[in-house]
Amino acid sequence: MNTISIVTFIIATLSVGIFTYYIVSKMKKSDSATEEYFTGGRALAWPIVAGSLLLTNLSTEQLVGLNGDVFGDKALVGIAWEALAAFAMIATALLFLPTYLASGFTTTPAFLEKRFDKDTRSIVSGLFLFGYVTVLLPVVLYTGSLALIGMFDLNIPLWLVVAIIGLLGSSYAIFGGLKSVAVSDTLNGIGLLIGGLAIPVLALFSLGKGSFFNGLNILIQKNPEYLSVLAISNVDEKIVSVPWPTLFTGMMFINIFYWSTNQVIVQRAMAAKSLAEGQKGVLFASAMKLIGPIILCLPGIIALHMPDLTIDKQDRVYGAVVRHVLPDWSVGLFAAVLMGSILSSFNSALNSASTLFSLQFYKGYINKGASDEQVVGVGRNFGIILALAAIVIAPLLAQLDSIFQYLQKVNGIY
Repeated sequence: MNTISIVTFIIATLSVGIFTYYIVSKMKKSDSATEEYFTGGRALAWPIVAGSLLLTNLSTEQLVGLNGDVFGDKALVGIAWEALAAFAMIATALLFLPTYLASGFTTTPAFLEKRFDKDTRSIVSGLFLFGYVTVLLPVVLYTGSLALIGMFDLNIPLWLVVAIIGLLGSSYAIFGGLKSVAVSDTLNGIGLLIGGLAIPVLALFSLGKGSFFNGLNILIQKNPEYLSVLAISNVDEKIVSVPWPTLFTGMMFINIFYWSTNQVIVQRAMAAKSLAEGQKGVLFASAMKLIGPIILCLPGIIALHMPDLTIDKQDRVYGAVVRHVLPDWSVGLFAAVLMGSILSSFNSALNSASTLFSLQFYKGYINKGASDEQVVGVGRNFGIILALAAIVIAPLLAQLDSIFQYLQKVNGIY
């Protein structure tokens, strides 16, 4: 990694932190400490809701995992995750969000208490927390570390990169609350959108030996079966990761669960200053999801046409493509944006886990008369414990073949 890359990486990462602090300091503060910390004082405008939603979702577990899956499948079937997500988000905006906001909920399981009873709410909150500790937090740390090691060709142990990212990410969530998380997400989201779209464009230039249209032509004409979207098996007669019949069964359930009931996602929309702002944010993010496959699937397909790339494991595909196509001066910038997306998903999950534990278990069972300040304090401490647990679990995921399939299978189970 050269000096220019290091300098641009540090400057870009620091800039986001400084801008976030400045913007948050200008925003309206809530009189309630718990509302301020856990739902950003319900003061978020629709662009920040949309930016935070997209970046909480779009991180290295998607960039690394989905591109890796497409590469391993030798087919574009992974595109279905993005297409069905857009439909699920429309359901969130029009059906779920009005119900959540009308009741003034801070957590999605609170709706289940109103609909059923307190035990149901506690069971679901416990399941969410289990999912964040075993799946979301470690997967984000692991894939983020893989991407940075791949891009910079670092000769550093995986656990060390995991620990650095984990400590950085948790500082936003634990000390800044949801406002800091949402604003930094939006700033990083702009960079990730530009950088993420640049990678497949530059990869097509590289494929076409300097001509974008030549590259596009190679992609379409050579092995067109790689571009099949609806398939059960691929060119090697291997069952693909998303056989098309599953679009009508399990996949839609996972998407509705993720986009409409998952605390990490819905918490952003709940923090909107009004229902209209929340709906605009979710619907705008839904439209942006349709651009997702260009960033999350296309680089994996282009890599199949690049025999000079050395790839020993499918989850290393994205880092290899980025390193192959980006000019040296821009590697640091893209790494900073990628770091932002890693921190975003990590700190979002931490904030949501703290919210669930503090409001559901601590205030609900352990200390019913707790003051707002005590609840926030417990939330911070719980966030620190979770961050440390994720840092320990993340390096163990190196033993898996496909991280994206692990993520979706465990999501499906719980």
